[in-house]
Formats: sequence, structure tokens, C-alpha cells
Amino acid sequence: MRSGNDANVAALGEMWQGGGKGYSDLVMITLGTGVGGGVILDQKIVSGKHGLAGEIGHIHVRDEEREHCNCGGVGCVEQIGSATGIAREARRKMEASGKPSALREFGDAVSAKNVLDAAKEGDELALEVMEVVGHYLGLALSMAVMIVDPEIFVIGGGVSKAGQFLIDVIQKYYDRFTAISPHKAKLGLATLGNDAGIYGAARLIL
Repeated sequence: MRSGNDANVAALGEMWQGGGKGYSDLVMITLGTGVGGGVILDQKIVSGKHGLAGEIGHIHVRDEEREHCNCGGVGCVEQIGSATGIAREARRKMEASGKPSALREFGDAVSAKNVLDAAKEGDELALEVMEVVGHYLGLALSMAVMIVDPEIFVIGGGVSKAGQFLIDVIQKYYDRFTAISPHKAKLGLATLGNDAGIYGAARLIL
């Protein structure tokens, strides 16, 4: 097994002692300033021939996007589902609509946490933003399921601190896009936080 990137090693840690404990096949997706991913099959990191396995953040999902992602692509999951992407979606929604919202007090400084907190409180504009986010994250996970078919998706990163609220938003669309079968990977939350990589590195050594 070759050593993986941060997301792969974190995925291994979550499989061993975290949100994926008890599972041998999992895909981790980390929603932070970017979107990372790690694939573990039969308890081993899968990085692929060119290191692209698990690059869920750079799956193209949005055709109408015009801005470029950091990777050079356009319409990547990372542009929507990361903390940066959620804040950008909120700014776009505020510009496009005159709807009152608690988010307006933050203006251009709005953060993903502001959006998630407001959405949990029932703020209509914030909920609209999270529906967009859930749609595209659910779509990306449905694509991954058809290729890898893991036992569980473990969702981590700063955005995952929104907990079950985030899972529920993604689950709705994930289920819609995987109508082929009710038997598929469940969605769960990472539990190790920033320590996931440390656990993963220890597991690699062991």
C-alpha cells in the first residue's frame, strides 16, 4: 500500500477508529475550504494509477457554471459544496433575489457557518442555498456509488459540523439519484476531526 494524500490517510483513520469503524469499504468526502475525498476498499487506500481516485471535489456536476475552479476546470463539486462554495452560493442568491434574510447582515463576508446556522433556523434564502448544495453533493455521491459501491460515505471537514442537518439535505438528493437500488452506501459523519490523519498514518504503519 503506498502512502496516500491527506484525504486518503484521513479516510483510513476514519475507517479504523472513526465514523467508518466496522466497515472495510468506505469513501470519505471532506467539506472544508475545498472538497477532498478518499477511497478505502478492503481496508486499503485506493489512489489509482495517476493519483486521481477519490478526487470527488473535481467531478464536474454543473454545466451552467462559468467561473473556473482552482483545478482549472469549471462546474466542479468543490465550487458548490466546500465552505468557500457555500458562501459563494449565498452571495449569488442574495444578489439574485430581494428576499429578506438573516444572511444580509453579513453581506459579502457571509460564511458557510452563517448559511448553515440560518438554514437550521428556517431562513428561506439560506435553505435555498443548502438545497443547491445538497443537490450537487447528492449527485456526486450517486456517481461515486455507481463506480465504487462502498458500504458507507463518511462526511467530514468543517462543513460537516452542521451534523445531521447536512446529512439530511444530501440524503434527499442522493436517494433521488440512486433510484436503481435501495441497497447502497449509507451516509455518516466523520468523528475524528483533525486527528483523522494522525490515526490514518498510525494505521498505515501498523
